[in-house]
Parts: sequence; C-alpha cells; structure tokens
Amino acid sequence: MPQIVEINPSVDIFLARHQKIQAMPESTVRILRMTRDSNCNISQLLKLIEQDAALSAGIMKAINSAYYALQAKMTRLDRAVAFMGLKAVKEVALSSSLSGLCRNVAIGKYTARDLWDHSVGVAIFARELAVHSRMIDPEDAFLAGMLHDVGLLLAVQSELGKSTGLFQAADAGKFPFTEVEQNVFGFNHCELGERLSQTWNLPEYVTGVIRWHHDPEAAPEEFKTACRHVFIADSRCCEANVGFPLTCALQKISNETLERAHLSREIMADVTAKLPLLLRLHLN
Repeated sequence: MPQIVEINPSVDIFLARHQKIQAMPESTVRILRMTRDSNCNISQLLKLIEQDAALSAGIMKAINSAYYALQAKMTRLDRAVAFMGLKAVKEVALSSSLSGLCRNVAIGKYTARDLWDHSVGVAIFARELAVHSRMIDPEDAFLAGMLHDVGLLLAVQSELGKSTGLFQAADAGKFPFTEVEQNVFGFNHCELGERLSQTWNLPEYVTGVIRWHHDPEAAPEEFKTACRHVFIADSRCCEANVGFPLTCALQKISNETLERAHLSREIMADVTAKLPLLLRLHLN
C-alpha cells in the first residue's frame, strides 16, 4: 500500500511504547484477506468464522436487524454469510474485533465506549448518506466511518493521563481537536490511524479516509468522495452528541462540501432523524 503522507516520527515513538495496539486478531486479518479476494472460498471463510463465537453472533445479529428487513428470522450462519456478502461480513468482522479492543475505562467525564459509540454512529450515518448520493458503495462508507477514529480509540486507552488532559483542553473549545492532540501527543489521531491502517493492510480508501476525514479537500483525488461522506457524518454525529462529541466541535459543513458529495441539508436532516433508531439496532 503506498504511503499517503510522510509519517510523523512521534507516531513511531508512540508505537514503540505501545506495541500491543498494533495487533489485530489473526482471525480478523485472515477474514479481511479472504474477503478482499473476489474468488474467495466461502466454505473456508465459513469455517474461519465459526471458530469465532463473537463474530458468529455479530453476523446473526446483523442479518436479523431491521437493516436487512427479512420477512422471517434467519437462524443458519452459512445462509447469513451467503446473504450478506463479503463486504458486509468484513464489516462485521472488523466491528467485532475493534469493539473487543475497546476497554470500559473512564477518561475524564468520557469513556472509551463513548469513542466506540461515536465510530458506529459515523459508520451508520456515512452509509445512509452513500445510499442517497450513490457516489460511493454504502458498505465501503460504513467501513471507512467505523475506522475513521481508530487511532484515537487506541491512543487514549494507551495513555489515560495524557488523554484526560487532552479531553479537558478540547472541551474548552478554543482550538481544533487535532491541534490539541498535536500539543499533547506530538501527533494527531489521523496520523496514528493511518499508520495502523497500513500495518493491518486495510484498503487504500480506508487509509485515505482515516488520514483526511477532517480535511477532505486536501485528500488525494481518489479519496475525496469517501472523505467528504465521512466528514459530513462525523460532523453531524458530533453535533448530535453521538458518543464522543469533541473531535468535530469546531468543524462546519459547508454547502460546497455537500454539493460535491451530491448531498443536501434536507438529506442530512432526514438521516439525522433516523439515526436514533439505527443506533438502537447496532449498539447494546
């Protein structure tokens, strides 16, 4: 995977201190590798999924959610995998793995769970926007939204003292969140998340969104559409106080950004109205 920007050396120093956060479960890595192959052997994939009880449960929960609107409850894992398709299975695999990495620790008045809830909210919102715009595959939008703050999710759990100070400073609302991060950590979550995405060999567009979701117009051309969708979803979820609300506290959605994404404020309002119901389907 080509490197998008020069890596901040502070990221290397941080990762050297916290090597564990670079590890994604081997089963998830194998599932990601298999689902990226259009000739994926479904039988082998199913055997791998069956070895992970949490993932199997996540797939069955997803297939029987209102999103798929099945007339009858599906009870067989093999049929669920076949019905959902490779992209959706990959989505659930990552969600299961990352939620497992999220410890229930307090960070000032927030918790790591707030960060995870926000990521899920952004993923749902981005997917719904993609359905309306038809500019990006909805499942790709979901995946990018779910992972956009992965650097923050893992960084703050690694250094709770610094993170508490970070959140307190960001809560004052005087400077953009990424600017406060630079002062506290020496890097921001976009830079750390980019490195983790490359380490995990995630798709290039996901790496692009992680790096540029706060500044979509600065992204390479091939990533701009995905970045705009996640930028809009991220901003609205912060405005709506979905999970952790500080990363976009000073971020505004311009009419130009909406137009370039083939979206409108009416569409944004419609998705916002549906968000509470959609969140109940995904969050415990």
